[in-house]
Amino acid sequence: MTNTWPLARGTVPEREAFALAVTVLLTLFAGDAVPNTVTWYGAAAVWALEGAWGLSVVVRARPPFTRTPRALWFFLAWCLVTVLWSHWRPATLASLVAQVLCALVAFAIASTLTWRRILDAVSVAFRWVLGLSLLFEAVVAVVVRHPIAPIWTHYGDRDIPNAFYFSRAELFTGGRIQGLPGNANLLAMVALLAAIAVAVQLAEGRMRRVRAVGWLVVAVVVLALTRSSTVVVAALVVAVVLGVALWMRRVPSGQRGGRYALLAGAVAVVVVAVVLGRDVLVGVLGRSSDLTGRGTIWAHVWGLVEQHPVVGWGWIGYWWPNIPLLAELAPRNGVQYLQAHDAALDVWMQTGVVGLVLFAAYVLTTLGRSWAGATRPGFDRDLTPRSFDPVTLFPLLLVVALLVQSIAESRLLYQGNWVLFALVAIKSRIVLVTEEPVSVGDGPRTPLATRRFRWADTP
Repeated sequence: MTNTWPLARGTVPEREAFALAVTVLLTLFAGDAVPNTVTWYGAAAVWALEGAWGLSVVVRARPPFTRTPRALWFFLAWCLVTVLWSHWRPATLASLVAQVLCALVAFAIASTLTWRRILDAVSVAFRWVLGLSLLFEAVVAVVVRHPIAPIWTHYGDRDIPNAFYFSRAELFTGGRIQGLPGNANLLAMVALLAAIAVAVQLAEGRMRRVRAVGWLVVAVVVLALTRSSTVVVAALVVAVVLGVALWMRRVPSGQRGGRYALLAGAVAVVVVAVVLGRDVLVGVLGRSSDLTGRGTIWAHVWGLVEQHPVVGWGWIGYWWPNIPLLAELAPRNGVQYLQAHDAALDVWMQTGVVGLVLFAAYVLTTLGRSWAGATRPGFDRDLTPRSFDPVTLFPLLLVVALLVQSIAESRLLYQGNWVLFALVAIKSRIVLVTEEPVSVGDGPRTPLATRRFRWADTP
């Protein structure tokens, strides 16, 4: 049965909880593959069924809500309040229902799986996305041999912008592949997250070396084929944060003042260098001074922010294409971009500075708990210090990767990124990774037939 901490009052089979986690992450991070295969109506039905599955897990497991992040619920509550003045009230209500349902599914997973099993689920889901994406691109390049548009969309005789294609058949032409997500940047982020999960599994002894190295090579190949500047920056930041966390671990918690001061100075220097040398940096990354149109989008979104800076225009999450104000805000090369391409700016425009402050509290507290779990030693019941395990770095690296991406994409506010970030936020509030009781099923490479979970002893 499930091994939760604090102890849940009900029971859910661990295999079911694991299957829920893999299924939700796989379908959400597969992106356009779901609606392009079964239509948007079919995709809505799939996601609704997954939501109902998650709710049934919560009902049966009956985990306590008391140790979930209040900042998350305060932010969602404010999003609900914006219905009162929303300029797109039906969209606000519908989007908020989806937002809350996704948070509850994350709560179901966080409450029924240990950190190591969450690591396993993330790894399985993202490896499936990578493997199927390469297979899909290979079939399109070898068998179809021409770009394919979304199956259920009819564009008539007009020219189709490159951004609309499901795959551009560029696996062997030197172009950027898009895979199941239908977007090179999103596929690249899946590759980075998969690499993080597999690397931690390898360090934990939860995946055999040959298999782990093979998947790491696949992730690097996908990163090379997508050529996403955003994800390259995210990978570099993740590597730096990993090094800093390991550096902090080398000294006791009470003796880190000097190192934190040095770290603060280094961050200040980097920020100043980036601001002063942004043009050079953009050139190195191979982007235009407008950051591939993002500068124009940010300027137009800022114009909306200035009109309603305190309370915003009303929550909507992903912009609905049937709302003219948003759909026509910043068209580029025939494409209507339905996000601000910056999560913080998007939140400010939709929920005002009040919502932005609540969202910042949610993000920063999650980052703080992830940092504490990665750098603060845990203790057993007899107050014996516990050794640092590689899995303690997993939440921090995930959070950092998602936050760096959120500077250039608004994905943190919806779909897979929202669920994954909420999963880390809720689980880290339930129990830090360094303080979770060890489960029988958390051992390295435990065969499925013998995997079992014990109830954590109550104090």
